[in-house]
Amino acid sequence: MKKKALYIIIPLIVFVVGFNLFKSGKSSQTSSSCYLTAKEFVDADKSEAIILDVRTPGEFNSGHVEGAKIMDINNKSFKDEINKLDKNKTYYVYCKTGIRSRSAVGYMTQSGFKNVCDIEGGIGNLARAGVQIVK
Repeated sequence: MKKKALYIIIPLIVFVVGFNLFKSGKSSQTSSSCYLTAKEFVDADKSEAIILDVRTPGEFNSGHVEGAKIMDINNKSFKDEINKLDKNKTYYVYCKTGIRSRSAVGYMTQSGFKNVCDIEGGIGNLARAGVQIVK
């Protein structure tokens, strides 16, 4: 009888522990996402980072952060292009208002990127914080 109980209890414990780890977003990979205000972005060390603009090409061409790389989240090849990037680098991601960048950061974190930061409020907040916008 005790042996049968172990066959039930042990898988149940494994399931509960595994479910809680999944639910909390913890895994064996240590991925980190952060949310920065535009002011925090201004003060951040960007020397080794990659700045991603996840807006459309038209939006990008109307003005973008100097040195930003365009990765249009609405493009059907977005996920393929993102997954070609080095997952160990630091990425700062922005869009127009912060909605698309939040989605991109979520996808990147789930895909195993180690250091990804969403810039809250998008390019408008960046411009108001004094970030140079170029065309």
